Amino acid sequence: MTNHLANQTWSLVPCPKNGNIIRSWWVFHLKYNVDGSIEHHKARLVAKGYSQQPGFKYLEIFSPTIHMSTLKTILALVAIEDLHLWSINILHAYLNSKMELDAYMEQLEGFTCGSPNELVCLLDKELYGAKQGGRHWNK
Repeated sequence: MTNHLANQTWSLVPCPKNGNIIRSWWVFHLKYNVDGSIEHHKARLVAKGYSQQPGFKYLEIFSPTIHMSTLKTILALVAIEDLHLWSINILHAYLNSKMELDAYMEQLEGFTCGSPNELVCLLDKELYGAKQGGRHWNK
């Protein structure tokens, strides 16, 4: 929730009359240390993207991905030329991409403000699970 608030992922607005409200859920996961003890608890808010309507709430979902032969070629060149390969992990990647069309999501379970039937979240940033999230992040 701290990351969502810091990134201003949504704003609460009155429920639109004919808007398609996306549902969401929390995905919980435990991260373990090598010895099997719990390192920390993780929670991710995920949109139920299957309820989105094509052409109405998203236009395109294509996002380029790397082909395995390209990855193997890069790794082979790094090994042959004795180069250093760096990679990065973008924390909360989808929260850094802006929505192009208006999308509304129900208020989160356990974090409601006012009446959940009257106020909904207008998404300003993408969420994991939204159909167009990968494309917007790639842009």
